[in-house]
Amino acid sequence: MTKDELKRIILENQERMPFPLFARRVETLRATRQIHAVIGLRRAGKTFFLYQIINELLASGVPKEGILLVNFEDERLASLSAERLGMVLDAYYELFPGRVRDEVHVFLDEVQVVPGWERFVARLFEEKRYRVAITGSSSKLLSKEIATSLRGRSVATHIYPLSFAELAAYRGIEVSRRTAFSRERHQLVPLLESYLAWGGFFEVQDAHDDAERRRIVTTYLDLVVYKDLVERYSVKNLAAMKALIRYFVTNATRKASLTRLAATLGAGPVSKNTILQYASFLEDANVLYACPKFSYRLRQGNTPSKFYLADPSFKTVAGANYSADRGPFFENAVYVELRRRGFEVSFFEEAAECDFITKTGTKVVGAYQVCVDPERAGDREPRGLRAALDAFGLDHGTIITAEDDREETLDGKRVRYVPLRRWLLD
Repeated sequence: MTKDELKRIILENQERMPFPLFARRVETLRATRQIHAVIGLRRAGKTFFLYQIINELLASGVPKEGILLVNFEDERLASLSAERLGMVLDAYYELFPGRVRDEVHVFLDEVQVVPGWERFVARLFEEKRYRVAITGSSSKLLSKEIATSLRGRSVATHIYPLSFAELAAYRGIEVSRRTAFSRERHQLVPLLESYLAWGGFFEVQDAHDDAERRRIVTTYLDLVVYKDLVERYSVKNLAAMKALIRYFVTNATRKASLTRLAATLGAGPVSKNTILQYASFLEDANVLYACPKFSYRLRQGNTPSKFYLADPSFKTVAGANYSADRGPFFENAVYVELRRRGFEVSFFEEAAECDFITKTGTKVVGAYQVCVDPERAGDREPRGLRAALDAFGLDHGTIITAEDDREETLDGKRVRYVPLRRWLLD
């Protein structure tokens, strides 16, 4: 890698600005002085979110020359090491020597592929004249790596696959609180079915048919397994990793104890530590989310968690049929949406079970039950919700349904029944 090659890459990226894109409904934080860490699952749209920030900067008057964008998954940068990252700045200033004292907006896409990148980014931050945004397909950008090198100097944005509201907007449906009651509501029914089965990846939703969707999603999973897990973590027992993924994809939304899973995984002798480690890798790659049982204790021992998928298409390609069993797909969609809205989510289980308890900081602020058909479920769902409302002193809760749209009062508590498509647009 030479400086001339870096110059070519820098200019190529600037020539593409501004970028044509679908703007996500996520705050860009373009004015932050902190290092902006953008994380999320592969193909969820992190790179295009950087483009969205760049477009806003250009619209606000920042010239192209004031923006430095480098994608470290560009094959031309494969040999670039942390020690030579300074060459990127050298190449930039040789192109634009007049900006040596000016503010520069630096965008480093998939920076985690360069081991030791943290020291370079920390140096940029300390020089004060750089505004830095980084992306990566690893949650460790916010934990181990940033905690040690960028402590107190970063702010995070988690990019998920498209929300249902974003998908509706992407399909040209004007989204507001009134959409669920407007003439356009008839378009929402088939759109929701597509969303629940095939999720929010742009490429998957734009595919011509289900066969093509399956091919794309399978490719995504292979990319995550081999590039983000096997290569990054040097996974040795590939059979156990694949069996674990298969288990979580098939059993998403169910409670599972990882310490008991080793004996039933069906991948030969696998230690409990290996299962725990591989599950943490899947969470780190943002494929899987663990939803713990609510507890005021910091340590919960072997208490089972529920596990949810970042995108339902993983479940669909594994053979699950949305039409035959909508419950898990509904529940997965609600969990991911609650996370997207910024809540800390857990489930509640004492005398009865409530699907989701949401916290903001240390305060419990909401209780949610997911039930496709409340009439068929009888008293089970309201009883679980009521138990949670009593436990946390809440005066109202929500039961998310397929079609029920009403309110009732149970033992002095207000319970709102709301169709999923309407709740997702709130």
